[in-house]
Amino acid sequence: MQTFMPQKLLPDVITVPEAAKYLGVGKKEVYRLLDFGELRATRENGRILIDSVSIYELCNRGKMH
Repeated sequence: MQTFMPQKLLPDVITVPEAAKYLGVGKKEVYRLLDFGELRATRENGRILIDSVSIYELCNRGKMH
């Protein structure tokens, strides 16, 4: 199994628009991934902050990139 190696390292948490840009999808798709538990996130001051490790894990499972 090939492991996904990121082109650039992401900060510990990223916003929905940043995740969409990194994954090459729209914001609606990122919200869908959050709803289905494919990505982990927390809320801070009304903002959704996505755990970057969950982005890498999603890519390693072959579901993105």
